[in-house]
Amino acid sequence: MSNHELKHAYGQRLEAVMKILYDHDPDGIGRSIDTPADEYRDLATRLLPRLWAARTASAAGQEICKLFPSAEQTLIDALWAVRQRLV
Repeated sequence: MSNHELKHAYGQRLEAVMKILYDHDPDGIGRSIDTPADEYRDLATRLLPRLWAARTASAAGQEICKLFPSAEQTLIDALWAVRQRLV
């Protein structure tokens, strides 16, 4: 992959993860209080490499729960689905 392609792929992944986190709002800093859509950018940036390094849904769930201890299964499933879709 070229540098441009890598940046594009990273941007797509980051946007998708940020949207899921914002919509599910595990820390109560997103949709539930109507904050800007990029409120989860820092946490999504931290989660992204961990999520993409995970080879199984279980491993991904463990990484997600490290950042979001109260993560519900619907959030874990949504993040794993985007991980699978945006390989």
